Amino acid sequence: MKQSQSKKQVALGLAVLIAIFAVFYWLVTSLWSWFSELNSDLAVGMLTASSTVIVATVTLVLGRYLERVKEAESHLRSQKIEMYDEFLKQLFSLFHQERSQDSEDLVSFLQEWQRKLVVWGGPNVLKAFIQWKEYMSYKEPDAQTVFLMDAFFRAMRRDIGLSNKNLDKGCFSHLLLRHASLFLAEAKKNPNVTLKEVAELEKKLGL
Repeated sequence: MKQSQSKKQVALGLAVLIAIFAVFYWLVTSLWSWFSELNSDLAVGMLTASSTVIVATVTLVLGRYLERVKEAESHLRSQKIEMYDEFLKQLFSLFHQERSQDSEDLVSFLQEWQRKLVVWGGPNVLKAFIQWKEYMSYKEPDAQTVFLMDAFFRAMRRDIGLSNKNLDKGCFSHLLLRHASLFLAEAKKNPNVTLKEVAELEKKLGL
């Protein structure tokens, strides 16, 4: 709802700005036509004074409009950061906690978080999350599961203005998997390798 209101405010602001420029153009053309009929010295003086007032007015209005847009964008970005961080805290706790979390609590959290995602999430983030979620619903956890998660993380970073430059595919697996380098090496050899197979290999290697 808040995001919708922000978009309406931006649209209204653009409409007002267009109207102001239209009025400004009309005033300039009308004044120019009028000034052309006056004495040259008088016309130059009046044109100079009028231009100063008009430019100052347009600058003030434009500055306030851009300030409102910046405030709306800043508010939206802060909401996104808070929401994405909330999800990452929950996800990291699942990977690193010693005891399993209550499934009912997890389901409740995801339902509430997905509601927020509809309101605050960017389109690319929403798309990446759905692809990851759908894949996990019918496939055993494998390399593609991790890479879709990686793509979801990248989408969140882009949505809040962060760059993913020089971040290799699968780099975020290092933050969640104990032996991410081994996983990435196995995934390179077999794109369909499962996490269970990687775990068995870790045991064989004594890791």
